[in-house]
Amino acid sequence: MFRKSIYFAALAALASNSPFVSAHELGAHVHGVASLQIAVDANTLTLDFSGPLDNLLGFEHVPRNARQQAAVKNMADNLNKADKFFVPSADAQCMLQSVKLDSLVLESKAVQDKKEKSRQHEEERGHADFDGEFVFVCKQIAKLHDLDVKLFDTYPNLHQIKVEVATQKKQSSATLTPAQRRVSW
Repeated sequence: MFRKSIYFAALAALASNSPFVSAHELGAHVHGVASLQIAVDANTLTLDFSGPLDNLLGFEHVPRNARQQAAVKNMADNLNKADKFFVPSADAQCMLQSVKLDSLVLESKAVQDKKEKSRQHEEERGHADFDGEFVFVCKQIAKLHDLDVKLFDTYPNLHQIKVEVATQKKQSSATLTPAQRRVSW
């Protein structure tokens, strides 16, 4: 856990020296844009994905009807199978170990009602976010050199992912688009 925080601290340093800083880190909310932080440590690949909820659902509020409730359930079901959307180098033999999803729309109705009052101003402006952490364990971490990100086909409101990578050997950044879906390090 300590090493992981060192890598995310390194990612923050990288972002401050980078020609771009992700919209999420600056507190800005840009539809169509998300951020992905990648940390490689020991035998673990950790991905932190965040951005406007609109990128994944097409709306940014507590579901108001059955269609929106179904969209939220579908999104959560999809992202709990994150190995369909985040595909590490095959030779690294990585397996998805854990998924943590965080958004107002994923919480219980009672929690939503309570939090919605405090977030109402943000929601009125259309600014609800999604955060996800995806952890993979890799048998051959030395062979891990890239990640294919396959979110663009399923989530057409997503147009760009700003990526920051920290490994034991280097730090780098990239921008993914529907035409460029692989980040290498």
